[in-house]
Amino acid sequence: MIILIIGMILGFMIFFPIVVAPSVFKNFNEKQSSVFLRSFFPKYYLFGMIITLIGIFVSALEKDFIIIFSFSLIFLGFVFSRQYLTPLINKAKDEITKSDNLSKVKFERLHKFSVIINILQIFVCIIILFYKIIN
Repeated sequence: MIILIIGMILGFMIFFPIVVAPSVFKNFNEKQSSVFLRSFFPKYYLFGMIITLIGIFVSALEKDFIIIFSFSLIFLGFVFSRQYLTPLINKAKDEITKSDNLSKVKFERLHKFSVIINILQIFVCIIILFYKIIN
């Protein structure tokens, strides 16, 4: 069951940069893509939170504390990104059109930070996957 949950997390996290993002940026102008992504990301992170909560629950039933801890880290990444980072990114993006290059730099740093969190979450999922295969 844990492997299925990891597959779901990895699947939707990898699907976004490979399929969704290129399609959005190819087919929508900047304003349209911004509207879409502002609607998309809270749902994306909420979906990740729900799946990782299921993973935490299943891991607790199996009494596998390494996986509970790992899923908890992934969960916290989704919560942080949804509740804290996304509003900051949106605000910085809004300020780009209104002001100077400082806002653009701020946006790029915040966006890069969100990408790093996503990559770390994917990395933790891969570690969990290998851990489950070995044990």
